[in-house]
Amino acid sequence: MANMFEKYAVDCETERKIEKAVVVDTMVDEKRTTLSLSLTVSDKKVLKMMAVERETTIAAIIHEWIQEHIKEGDR
Repeated sequence: MANMFEKYAVDCETERKIEKAVVVDTMVDEKRTTLSLSLTVSDKKVLKMMAVERETTIAAIIHEWIQEHIKEGDR
């Protein structure tokens, strides 16, 4: 039987990494807005894991993707 606190410890570590990333991400001066987005549960998990691995936020990953895919004339 696994330690009942193991999942909690992993979740806490994940939250610490996300908080650290959010502080860095909020340093951007550009105005922010909220977007509601419907994803599959598995897609959300993938995005969360990507964010944790990169020590950033899902918003930063999406922003990076947009920057990579917009055309110069669209800016």
